Amino acid sequence: MLVARTREELTADLDQLDASYGTLLQNCSSEQLNWRPAADAWSVAQCIQHVARVNSVYLVPIKATITKAGAGSTPNQQVLRTAGWFSAYFLKSVSPEGKAKLPAPRVARPAAEPSTINLQEALRTLQNTHQEIREILTQPNQPDLNRIRFRNPFIPVLRFTVGTGILIMAAHGRRHLLQAQRICQRDSFPATQSIGRPA
Repeated sequence: MLVARTREELTADLDQLDASYGTLLQNCSSEQLNWRPAADAWSVAQCIQHVARVNSVYLVPIKATITKAGAGSTPNQQVLRTAGWFSAYFLKSVSPEGKAKLPAPRVARPAAEPSTINLQEALRTLQNTHQEIREILTQPNQPDLNRIRFRNPFIPVLRFTVGTGILIMAAHGRRHLLQAQRICQRDSFPATQSIGRPA
């Protein structure tokens, strides 16, 4: 688990997530993207839409908190880190290393039927959220992101630092990317091949 990341490392993480999720869409057919290992399991399409929705919801209070704090003197080379044991524990729970299977908040759940998901739109939304995070990471004259806090939109009693929130989004994206890649490695995964990108 990564409880501290430089902005360059986080930017590289986001770039890798964009490329890897894009590769899944490029290399898989619609049948493969919508296939679920079990009735109560998610498909690749649902993983992508879920991460896009989580990021979109998280970024609203994060950006509002930064705006409210106003300009600061913290250099944008600052390393982002968790703020104490609980935020580190929460980060671990949503990271690829986390063992617990947490229920997705209702607002962040993907469509129940994978075939109804517009995958191009879901990927575009996900990539747009990553670009918003990059803009935060490179913003000059910003407040200390390891000190200013936002209210967790999924668990309102929790208040995380903006730095923790960014680490959570990156780790959560990696978790579901690995989930999607494992789906593609299942013995029962459909063998049909894609010709170009799915419609």
